[in-house]
Amino acid sequence: MKYLKVTFLFFFIFSLLQFTSCNNKERIETSKIPSLDSVSFYMHRMKDASFGDSISLNNANKALKIEKKTNPNSKRHEEILSYKIYLLGNLKQLDSALTISKELLQLTLKKNDSAAIGNNYSRLAYYYSLNYKNDSAFLSYNLSKEIHLNLGDSAKVGENLAQMAIIQSDLGDYTGSDNTAIQALKYLDKNNIQYLTAIYNCIAISARKQKDYIEAIYWYNKAIDISTREIDKISYLNNKANAYRSLKDYDNSIIILKNLIKDTLLNSDTKVKTRVIDNLAFTKWLANENENVLDDLLSVLNIRLAENDLLGLIASYAHLSDYYKQESPKTALEYAIKMYKLSIDLKSPQDQLEAMQKLIELETSAKAKEYYSSYIKLTDSINEAEKNTLNKFVKLKYDSEKNREENLQLKISTSVKELELEKERTKNLITYTAGGSLFLVLLIFMYNRKQKHKLEKRTEVYKTEKRIAKKIHDEVANNVVNIMNKVQYTENPKNELLDDLEKVYLLTRNISHENNAIETGEKFEYFLKTMLSSFNTIKTTIILKDIHTAALAEIAKEKQIELYRILQELMVNMRKHSEASLVAITFQNIKNHYSINYSDNGIGSNLEELTSQNGLNNVETRIKSLNGTVTFETALNNGFKAFISFKN
Repeated sequence: MKYLKVTFLFFFIFSLLQFTSCNNKERIETSKIPSLDSVSFYMHRMKDASFGDSISLNNANKALKIEKKTNPNSKRHEEILSYKIYLLGNLKQLDSALTISKELLQLTLKKNDSAAIGNNYSRLAYYYSLNYKNDSAFLSYNLSKEIHLNLGDSAKVGENLAQMAIIQSDLGDYTGSDNTAIQALKYLDKNNIQYLTAIYNCIAISARKQKDYIEAIYWYNKAIDISTREIDKISYLNNKANAYRSLKDYDNSIIILKNLIKDTLLNSDTKVKTRVIDNLAFTKWLANENENVLDDLLSVLNIRLAENDLLGLIASYAHLSDYYKQESPKTALEYAIKMYKLSIDLKSPQDQLEAMQKLIELETSAKAKEYYSSYIKLTDSINEAEKNTLNKFVKLKYDSEKNREENLQLKISTSVKELELEKERTKNLITYTAGGSLFLVLLIFMYNRKQKHKLEKRTEVYKTEKRIAKKIHDEVANNVVNIMNKVQYTENPKNELLDDLEKVYLLTRNISHENNAIETGEKFEYFLKTMLSSFNTIKTTIILKDIHTAALAEIAKEKQIELYRILQELMVNMRKHSEASLVAITFQNIKNHYSINYSDNGIGSNLEELTSQNGLNNVETRIKSLNGTVTFETALNNGFKAFISFKN
């Protein structure tokens, strides 16, 4: 994953720097402006690859020193800074690259150049990631996304969302990562292969980390199908083989890895080649412990030692420790110790945990107790770090939703004014053309019909926005006021205030979920599953049965939308009224006849109260558009059930 991510981000940042190509028009005669001529001279040498990165950086510094004195706000100043960042990145001077990225961002902020600001936030985020400052990287990508959203640049919005999803997955926020990744897919064009494959791979890795290996294989296949870079395909296939290995489907895993070994492209990338050889040998041994794979495992180890491939060495030490566990526990312990020490050097907590698990099993001395104590402390530390990281993501999302709410209020006001202006224009047009000929009257009639249609559409938008604004005022604003009062007038514990803030965030998220666009087609099943799973809370568990076997993607798109809204109404009704701790939804498809059974263990109600609930009235209305039927069953203190049936 880290290899793909670095490669992917390198190409992304490289594309942003294309404008730095040498421009001969910038050369100015020495007789006119000698200082600027010197800048052009040093810039030319800065971009000459034959000098090497260190000398090019020295020339960039000379050009920058002159340009800052003579014309600090010029486009060339930005160009020199941009290329200097590129050179620092090549030289692995990441702290310096981060510092200059901040300087370049400040320069574009002074100019109020929105497009440049958005691009430079992305650049800054990239170097934050390389410096392991993932929370700052996430924030910078989010700022870049918001700027490009206002500019209407869908591609850049999708690209930033993709980077945010990868960060969330790396830090263990798998549900959040999946939601962000799905949002990214809505903005990316189908031709943006590099980002689409990265998103599919990200979703697959999140699924694999959650031990949903079938789901992981599905998304690896999507990445493989559209990828145009062969080296990326090899990495995705290697990951897919590891997913099969986790399923103990060793035959399929071995077939994939054997085919990869034959690919001559592996000879151009030693790290990928050793990864495939190592995985093949280890998988063969898992399938048959009598398989002679030791030579391959040791050969890979020696190559990684020679290449100083530290991440690869951790994998080799782990595999060799497992290999020797029964045959030579002493040797297995030596490799486990090497894995443990290297994982500490690389500051990789997850690898430290795996190494300590091996040490606890293999160590027979008093050190085993010491390792166990360290294991417990590290586990607690990781859990606390992940909790803090997730809290930061929640706050970032809350702040983003809050900004959208403020923008929504402005849109409503603007929409009213536009409607008034539109009505006035229509009235004037009718007055001026009243005495025209029959032909002109006909034209006016047709024009008015078109205008009326536009007005109706805008009025509908206005009503929708007004309804959302009312929900924000009634459900969100009141809660915020209560929190403000608690902060000002009481001494509530911090945890209680955090719980209140989380409730406000969940309210805003639910408003967003209830009004967002619905993915149809082959993505519908995953989109529906994400929506239903979002109602999981500490108090309520959602169980989805046979959703993968019901072939929901084959339902007509308009029926998919209605089905989504019906189930959403049931879930909202459950959250508001039922007080259920368990909800089960079963999906069934028999010859295109779909049956969906909803059941919860909530407080229930009598039928008279049931029919008065607007949400369930909406369910009955929507089911008619499917030419289907719905039946409700409930009793006081005996839960609630709904049986939905329709044909495709």
